[in-house]
Amino acid sequence: MLKISRLSDYAIVLLTALAGDPRDEPSSQRANARALAERTGINMPTVGKLLKLLNGEGIVQSRQGRSGGYFLARPAAEITLAEIIEAIDGPIAMTDCFRPDHDCAMQGDCAVRPHWEAINRGVHALLDATTLADMTQPVNNNTPATQVPVWYERARSGEVTDAGKRARNATS
Repeated sequence: MLKISRLSDYAIVLLTALAGDPRDEPSSQRANARALAERTGINMPTVGKLLKLLNGEGIVQSRQGRSGGYFLARPAAEITLAEIIEAIDGPIAMTDCFRPDHDCAMQGDCAVRPHWEAINRGVHALLDATTLADMTQPVNNNTPATQVPVWYERARSGEVTDAGKRARNATS
């Protein structure tokens, strides 16, 4: 099963709760860790850990004192799911081939690596196009899904081309 980590999922839940109404100013929505834990049902140690990570990555900020708490560092419409996931899990990679520490003897001659690279780009683009503000809105099932190109051909030269794009252009 392909999925994001539980911590990334929880981070998105926390940030969505913190975002509140995306029309508000980022700093107007404040909450302390305990209030976020109660609002989301995520246990307090995990909330604390995530807020510390997100603060370190500049996604949230914190302020001490009576009117303090955590708040989004930027408007929810400027924070993407890709940014959140990468802050928690590191680079988004569908397979180990694209992790920085990966060492594979097949890497030079792997026939499927270019396909995974294209899929990685498509998934990353979709996550990068989805903002925290989008996550605060109801799902509209009539909106067409963003196309992720995964149909590629390898030319004799070894160059990988988007066969799906060529087919779409031919029908236009």
